[in-house]
Amino acid sequence: MPSPRVVLSASAQSDVDRILDAAIRAAQQHLAESSEFDPFALVAGLDGRLLAADVDNSGLGRHPESDLIADATTIQLRAIASTIRCAALTVNTRLSELKTDAVEVRIDHREGAGLLVFLPYKRPRFGGAVEYGDLRAYPTVPTIWR
Repeated sequence: MPSPRVVLSASAQSDVDRILDAAIRAAQQHLAESSEFDPFALVAGLDGRLLAADVDNSGLGRHPESDLIADATTIQLRAIASTIRCAALTVNTRLSELKTDAVEVRIDHREGAGLLVFLPYKRPRFGGAVEYGDLRAYPTVPTIWR
């Protein structure tokens, strides 16, 4: 799923496109198996390989809210920023103006670009597949590389 073009080198744009596609596919897999998912992170290493980033949630209590997990993940991604070139934090969110749930992907690239992407979806009422809307993407201020 290509992202909207921001001012990046061709290599960085490729990183953003690949990590967005991987994050959306992983979120869709989670939603196919369950009605929601905990925030998760993907990173592109300095060699360009995409990896899932393990997040330490041990200090957040027994059943932390998604916002707490996302904040902790951002802090942990900042700590490893020198060893990665792109990061995506994916959370399950609600778009109140559209009255629907959405996959939210927050992407930061070390070249200084930030992207916020929403994929609206509706859960099936009685079995069936999750229905997805149109991808919406917005440039944003990076949170990992500031």
